[in-house]
Amino acid sequence: MSRTSELESPKASGDFLEGEIVERIDGLEYVGDRTATWHDAKTTAVLEADRSLPFYGVVLLEPETPVEIKGCQIRTSNGSRSTRGRFYVKRDPHEQLLEAAGMYLFVVYLPRPGLPQVARAVVPATIVDELLAGRWYDVGGSRSENEVAKLAWPHVIATDSVDETRGERA
Repeated sequence: MSRTSELESPKASGDFLEGEIVERIDGLEYVGDRTATWHDAKTTAVLEADRSLPFYGVVLLEPETPVEIKGCQIRTSNGSRSTRGRFYVKRDPHEQLLEAAGMYLFVVYLPRPGLPQVARAVVPATIVDELLAGRWYDVGGSRSENEVAKLAWPHVIATDSVDETRGERA
């Protein structure tokens, strides 16, 4: 597979998706790392669910709600096989999002140019916290985070709402 700029690294893919999401969804505003490192955006108006952005556990988001955008590939390599992609959550930013009654905006994408999105979902950090129980592990080394957890996308997004063979649904 040929690599393109947004496919160079998980960080580059995440930055690309954050920009795409904030640009596409009215009522979201980008929050840079100089302002906060624990979330990527905030709501600027009441945000309601729609077909391209389902909400789980809430019916709307109030203005000024912090939103952490997390993306993962629809499938990823797992040694000699592939498995469904996983969201990578860092413990410290997750705790800050919990304290602020924040939300996650999860995005599942295809690993090809333009990172076509096949599913999205807004989920309260409190629900994600329950899903992450027992999944935290120490990273060690010189990384910036100490504890992380991985969460396969089918744990937060209904698989029957995702067509794994198609591109851009959202």
